[in-house]
Amino acid sequence: MAKILQSIDMNNDEYMDNLRPTQRVYIISAFAHTVRSAEYSKSKISRLGEESVRNSVDHVAQTFRCSQRPDPRLDTDGKPSRLLQLQYKGYKAEDPAPKQQKALPGIVLKQLYRIRSTERSKAISDLCTGAYFFAMRSCEYLAVTGPKRKTKRLRLRNIRFFKHLSLLKHSSKNLHTADFISITFEDQKNNSRMETVTMHAASDKLLCPVKCWARVVTRISKSKQSSLETHVNTFYDKNKTFHVTSKDTTSALRAAALVIGENHLGFNHMDIGTHSIRSGAAMAMYLAEVPVYTIMLIGRWSSDAFLLYIRKQVEQFSHNISNRMIENIDFTHVPSLDTRTSHQDPRKTKSSK
Repeated sequence: MAKILQSIDMNNDEYMDNLRPTQRVYIISAFAHTVRSAEYSKSKISRLGEESVRNSVDHVAQTFRCSQRPDPRLDTDGKPSRLLQLQYKGYKAEDPAPKQQKALPGIVLKQLYRIRSTERSKAISDLCTGAYFFAMRSCEYLAVTGPKRKTKRLRLRNIRFFKHLSLLKHSSKNLHTADFISITFEDQKNNSRMETVTMHAASDKLLCPVKCWARVVTRISKSKQSSLETHVNTFYDKNKTFHVTSKDTTSALRAAALVIGENHLGFNHMDIGTHSIRSGAAMAMYLAEVPVYTIMLIGRWSSDAFLLYIRKQVEQFSHNISNRMIENIDFTHVPSLDTRTSHQDPRKTKSSK
């Protein structure tokens, strides 16, 4: 590969217009390997995973296409390069198996309310509960680190409360008594825009989509600094403005899980994070026998990808299946059609000629 690259004369041709498709593939493959080797990353990082490499290459290819240039990932026949695909496959084989965050049981959310000692902890408990009922991604309700996300963080203007089909103002003292709440997600990673999801009030005083979001909105609206443009993860303490981060939330969730204990939960408190809220919501709905299409609508999944969140290690997943399996042990097969004794196709008989 090194000798091939040395033989290619780029001549300051940043879009490789003067190169053949095969040569462009060699260049992009070399770039992929430099990304893999973390040459553009922080010094403490020695290697990036296959998914990060693939995403980096895809972003470069997107730049080429936006500039009306040939996609450097394609071979002469216009199909994805076999060389690049094998390279990805090799990286993936070398990478350790991804560690999935455990689905979050609602009992952990309950525990968050028992440790509400600061304005930050109050905000975290309500945000986590509110996110749970809408199966939210962390970037939809928290300040997250990393590259800029396509998904927009929710603002107060995105949240509406209804009672007897009438819209309640955020200043209303009766927000917590609303019949249902609607949240509009303006822009999401799956390219869906202005998607509104509605959830009705639950009977629980704490774990209720209406009540927890009413607490969020009311707490923020009390400040003169707030407006409909204020992000939902905002909180105020001693006249200063703060924002709940994904790091704050992860720490709080793990602290709550630690109190409950591994023996009860079946997993270590370090096995959960903000992603556990979304997977926990999917699991809770699935165990409640909510139809698949309803789960997809609430979680805004465009496919059955949410099934990845259904953790087979959860005890309730197989509850009562063994009894149901033996309910019909004496089932009968329909005899197979014996083609040797069956009637011939009349179109092939002498009389049909």
